[in-house]
Amino acid sequence: MASETQVKKYLADWFQLGKTLVVDQQLQLPSPLFEGSRYSEAFEHCWRSVCCPQLRHRSYLEGTEISIAELLDDRWDITACARCAMPIPLPISGIGGSVCPCHDLPSWPNTDLPQPRQPVNTQIGLREICRRLVSHDE
Repeated sequence: MASETQVKKYLADWFQLGKTLVVDQQLQLPSPLFEGSRYSEAFEHCWRSVCCPQLRHRSYLEGTEISIAELLDDRWDITACARCAMPIPLPISGIGGSVCPCHDLPSWPNTDLPQPRQPVNTQIGLREICRRLVSHDE
């Protein structure tokens, strides 16, 4: 079963490549996606809108057919695509019939571009750099 955290990461990664979320036949692409070390309020607002039970079944990532409600039930998991390494939903049992959302992105995969990322905690990153510098000097 895909956790809420995995589904949020799945959406955030695809949003960075320009994919939109279809919510009740309306397109959503939150911007900005990050605010410092966390998701932006725009992203969180988008997430809250799909968590609504009435819309959960009518919300899906553009280029896919699997609803957010289906992703959050116990029949699906999110794993890396063998072609592009982006997150894709796969059924836990049975045969996966879905295609990777990258199928309609002509310039993806592109190994010359950085992969989508998650929010970065700059304080933790700076402490890690300092730790490595100190341990390198010894």
